[in-house]
Amino acid sequence: MKRFLFFACMAFLLGLGVSALAAEQRGALALIKEPLDPTFGSDVCVGIFDVTNGKDVPNMRTFRHHYCQGRYTLTLDGKRGQVVTLFGRSDFNKENGFLILRKTDDRKVWLPDLEGMPSGQWVKRAPTEDSGGVQVFYQAVPNFSQDISSVKWGRWWRGPRPQ
Repeated sequence: MKRFLFFACMAFLLGLGVSALAAEQRGALALIKEPLDPTFGSDVCVGIFDVTNGKDVPNMRTFRHHYCQGRYTLTLDGKRGQVVTLFGRSDFNKENGFLILRKTDDRKVWLPDLEGMPSGQWVKRAPTEDSGGVQVFYQAVPNFSQDISSVKWGRWWRGPRPQ
């Protein structure tokens, strides 16, 4: 009996360590999928989609939680000047909206509300205690934070304003 309890406790503790490592950001961009209504406490639609710096993702269908109902938040790690765009359609298609992030310092950026910026203009968010600074351009569409489907690194538009 003691041996069983020992192994059960060890398995539990090892499981905690593995889940903590799994929650750790591995790529420069972490898209965190969360339930639409967190009051239900379900973890059915909770997951992290890590994107390696410089690796474009034309289609996020491989993400286990891509099709479940939920919304994304994100963290972005990297150097000042780094640019990444999230698109609401696959293959970097702009017709379902897009969100461009340009880092203004070397600290990790945390953006919990992807739809909280005005549409069609650059907005600068100053660094805070919890997050680095970032410039954001958001081409708004309804439910954008639920429909992110592709990721592109670097500048892809001409001129000062993306279209």
